[in-house]
Amino acid sequence: MIPWISRLGIWGSFLLLLTASVATAAAPPVFRRAGIAIRPPLGWFVTTEPLNGITDPVQRFVVSSYRVPIGADAGGSYVPSSRGVVAQLTEEAPPINGGPWPPRRAHFTLPRLGRMETLDGNRWGELLFREHGRHFYIFIWVGRHATTTQVGLLLRALDGIQIRTP
Repeated sequence: MIPWISRLGIWGSFLLLLTASVATAAAPPVFRRAGIAIRPPLGWFVTTEPLNGITDPVQRFVVSSYRVPIGADAGGSYVPSSRGVVAQLTEEAPPINGGPWPPRRAHFTLPRLGRMETLDGNRWGELLFREHGRHFYIFIWVGRHATTTQVGLLLRALDGIQIRTP
């Protein structure tokens, strides 16, 4: 027979391990590529699958509230979901000197939405910034029926992007 103190220790250890594994499983993984890291909201998707046929600037990733179909061409006939949000991070590599490259803000805000030159649909916005000598664009899609919660989660994920010096 195990004394009650030992049983308490065994149960306490079991609960601690269970809690740690649940907490670890609940945190979304960090996506890392080309010196850039982002932690998407739980249940969201990150891919390097091209969102359009543009190769300059270089697409680093797409983060979205829904799974963007493989082969989707937002510069062709694909228009993102009216119920979702999407952000495409691209980098001018190597950076071209000149032009309006403001330093990265502490917090991103939703830009004015409209049409974009190489993306179908009329609910796109564009952000420009520089960090560590690198120049970035973020193209953001907000579907007509997307929620303010989705937009907030996207902006917070973008705020959390970590960028290293090349």
